[in-house]
Amino acid sequence: MADVPTVATTITVPPSAPATPPTSGEGGEWELLVAKVRQWFASGQARTLWEQARTPVVILAALVATLMVLRVYGALIQAIESIPLLPGLLELVGVIWVLRVGAPRLLRRTDREQLVANLRRRWQGFRGA
Repeated sequence: MADVPTVATTITVPPSAPATPPTSGEGGEWELLVAKVRQWFASGQARTLWEQARTPVVILAALVATLMVLRVYGALIQAIESIPLLPGLLELVGVIWVLRVGAPRLLRRTDREQLVANLRRRWQGFRGA
Protein backbone atom coordinates (compact mmCIF):
# COMPACT_ATOMS: atom_id res chain seq x y z
CA MET A 1 0.00 0.00 0.00
CA ALA A 2 2.97 2.25 -0.08
CA ASP A 3 2.65 2.95 -3.82
CA VAL A 4 -0.89 4.40 -3.87
CA PRO A 5 -1.15 7.17 -6.47
CA THR A 6 -2.42 10.49 -5.24
CA VAL A 7 -4.34 13.19 -7.14
CA ALA A 8 -3.44 16.83 -6.70
CA THR A 9 -6.40 18.98 -5.71
CA THR A 10 -5.03 22.17 -7.23
CA ILE A 11 -3.04 22.77 -10.39
CA THR A 12 -1.16 25.97 -10.98
CA VAL A 13 -0.79 27.03 -14.62
CA PRO A 14 1.28 30.13 -15.30
CA PRO A 15 -0.44 32.68 -17.58
CA SER A 16 0.92 33.01 -21.08
CA ALA A 17 1.61 36.42 -22.54
CA PRO A 18 -0.79 37.33 -25.41
CA ALA A 19 0.68 38.04 -28.84
CA THR A 20 -1.10 41.45 -28.99
CA PRO A 21 -2.28 43.12 -25.83
CA PRO A 22 -6.08 43.55 -25.79
CA THR A 23 -7.30 47.13 -25.68
CA SER A 24 -10.47 46.53 -23.69
CA GLY A 25 -9.43 43.54 -21.60
CA GLU A 26 -11.94 41.31 -23.44
CA GLY A 27 -9.44 39.29 -25.44
CA GLY A 28 -9.67 41.22 -28.71
CA GLU A 29 -12.46 39.23 -30.37
CA TRP A 30 -14.78 42.24 -30.50
CA GLU A 31 -12.18 44.43 -32.21
CA LEU A 32 -11.49 41.65 -34.71
CA LEU A 33 -15.19 41.29 -35.48
CA VAL A 34 -15.68 45.05 -35.87
CA ALA A 35 -12.67 45.26 -38.19
CA LYS A 36 -13.99 42.43 -40.36
CA VAL A 37 -17.48 43.99 -40.55
CA ARG A 38 -16.00 47.38 -41.51
CA GLN A 39 -13.86 45.72 -44.17
CA TRP A 40 -16.93 43.91 -45.55
CA PHE A 41 -18.94 47.16 -45.75
CA ALA A 42 -16.00 48.97 -47.36
CA SER A 43 -15.64 46.29 -50.03
CA GLY A 44 -19.12 47.06 -51.41
CA GLN A 45 -20.45 43.54 -50.98
CA ALA A 46 -23.18 44.81 -48.67
CA ARG A 47 -24.55 47.11 -51.39
CA THR A 48 -24.58 44.38 -54.05
CA LEU A 49 -26.20 41.95 -51.62
CA TRP A 50 -28.91 44.54 -50.83
CA GLU A 51 -29.49 45.21 -54.54
CA GLN A 52 -29.95 41.49 -55.14
CA ALA A 53 -32.25 41.00 -52.14
CA ARG A 54 -34.30 44.21 -52.37
CA THR A 55 -37.22 42.75 -54.34
CA PRO A 56 -37.55 39.59 -52.22
CA VAL A 57 -37.32 41.66 -49.04
CA VAL A 58 -40.07 44.01 -50.24
CA ILE A 59 -42.26 41.07 -51.25
CA LEU A 60 -41.67 39.39 -47.89
CA ALA A 61 -42.49 42.62 -46.02
CA ALA A 62 -45.69 43.03 -48.05
CA LEU A 63 -46.73 39.45 -47.32
CA VAL A 64 -46.07 39.88 -43.60
CA ALA A 65 -48.02 43.17 -43.56
CA THR A 66 -50.92 41.56 -45.44
CA LEU A 67 -50.92 38.63 -43.05
CA MET A 68 -51.01 40.96 -40.06
CA VAL A 69 -53.87 43.01 -41.52
CA LEU A 70 -55.85 39.85 -42.23
CA ARG A 71 -55.25 38.56 -38.70
CA VAL A 72 -56.43 41.84 -37.17
CA TYR A 73 -59.44 41.92 -39.50
CA GLY A 74 -60.31 38.33 -38.58
CA ALA A 75 -60.03 39.09 -34.89
CA LEU A 76 -62.27 42.14 -35.31
CA ILE A 77 -64.90 40.14 -37.20
CA GLN A 78 -64.73 37.39 -34.59
CA ALA A 79 -65.17 39.94 -31.79
CA ILE A 80 -68.20 41.45 -33.54
CA GLU A 81 -69.64 37.99 -34.15
CA SER A 82 -69.32 37.07 -30.49
CA ILE A 83 -71.67 39.89 -29.42
CA PRO A 84 -75.23 38.49 -29.13
CA LEU A 85 -77.74 39.70 -31.76
CA LEU A 86 -75.20 41.96 -33.49
CA PRO A 87 -74.53 39.82 -36.60
CA GLY A 88 -78.26 39.51 -37.32
CA LEU A 89 -78.81 43.20 -36.66
CA LEU A 90 -76.01 44.16 -39.07
CA GLU A 91 -77.48 41.85 -41.71
CA LEU A 92 -80.87 43.51 -41.27
CA VAL A 93 -79.27 46.97 -41.62
CA GLY A 94 -77.61 45.81 -44.86
CA VAL A 95 -80.90 44.55 -46.32
CA ILE A 96 -82.68 47.79 -45.37
CA TRP A 97 -79.89 49.86 -46.95
CA VAL A 98 -80.07 47.87 -50.21
CA LEU A 99 -83.85 48.29 -50.33
CA ARG A 100 -83.77 52.04 -49.57
CA VAL A 101 -80.79 52.99 -51.74
CA GLY A 102 -80.54 50.31 -54.42
CA ALA A 103 -84.18 49.62 -55.22
CA PRO A 104 -85.15 53.20 -56.21
CA ARG A 105 -82.16 53.35 -58.57
CA LEU A 106 -83.23 50.14 -60.25
CA LEU A 107 -86.94 50.97 -60.71
CA ARG A 108 -86.68 53.67 -63.40
CA ARG A 109 -85.05 52.89 -66.71
CA THR A 110 -82.97 56.10 -66.85
CA ASP A 111 -81.61 55.51 -63.36
CA ARG A 112 -80.74 51.90 -64.25
CA GLU A 113 -78.92 52.99 -67.41
CA GLN A 114 -77.06 55.67 -65.50
CA LEU A 115 -76.09 53.15 -62.78
CA VAL A 116 -74.90 50.58 -65.35
CA ALA A 117 -72.94 53.25 -67.27
CA ASN A 118 -71.33 54.43 -64.04
CA LEU A 119 -70.38 50.86 -63.10
CA ARG A 120 -68.91 50.24 -66.59
CA ARG A 121 -66.90 53.47 -66.39
CA ARG A 122 -65.53 52.50 -62.98
CA TRP A 123 -64.70 48.98 -64.17
CA GLN A 124 -62.84 50.30 -67.21
CA GLY A 125 -60.99 52.79 -65.01
CA PHE A 126 -60.03 49.95 -62.70
CA ARG A 127 -58.82 47.76 -65.57
CA GLY A 128 -56.98 50.67 -67.14
CA ALA A 129 -58.77 50.31 -70.47
